[in-house]
Amino acid sequence: MKKKSIFIISLLLFISTSNLDSSEKKNSTSLSNSYLPVNNGKTLVYESSFGESSTKYFQDGEFTISLSEGDDFKYKQTLMIKEDGVYSKVTYQYLKIFLFIKKEATVTYNKPLLRFPLPLLPGTEWKWEGEEYSDGETNKVKVSGKAFSKESIMTKAGKLEAIKIETIIESGNEAKNIVTEWFTEGLGLIKAKVIIDGGGVMGLLRDVLGYGSLEFELAEIRSQ
Repeated sequence: MKKKSIFIISLLLFISTSNLDSSEKKNSTSLSNSYLPVNNGKTLVYESSFGESSTKYFQDGEFTISLSEGDDFKYKQTLMIKEDGVYSKVTYQYLKIFLFIKKEATVTYNKPLLRFPLPLLPGTEWKWEGEEYSDGETNKVKVSGKAFSKESIMTKAGKLEAIKIETIIESGNEAKNIVTEWFTEGLGLIKAKVIIDGGGVMGLLRDVLGYGSLEFELAEIRSQ
């Protein structure tokens, strides 16, 4: 299980303030909705290292769901949007590496994993340490991140302004990966790159399949 864990957090990571006044709290909620827009009738389609994939956001009770899918993988995050940040509560991942190699796992945490703090501003830094649980096993995880200035990113879907986030994920099995993401307000994730620097399943992708990095970039915005 430990070899699975670093991939589960890294894939589309696939993303702290405690003394907010009332106006800042209102702004924080606005930012959370803009970077993870739910029920906006849009599906984001990416060109990626795994071929074409798509992501959409929707609400499920008190949780925001981020669902990413491709021919060979499915990645679902159950997120909690609070006044001080966006947190991951549960992560589900399915990956088919070859026709005969498949990985599937659901991961929970001893406390919600901080994806990024709110308000999300250039220069903001954050850290998170905790444990994840899956298949009866426990693995320690460290996350550190930083937000950078907004950039103009040219994609096949057009030129977009996006804030850049860099996250470093380390697990107890000596796996380490660097995840860089670009988020556009009103759309969500438009670009991501994972640099593989360690063991685990990500190391397998590097050593066996030749992936030194994984990349996702927005190619199309579709109406649902």
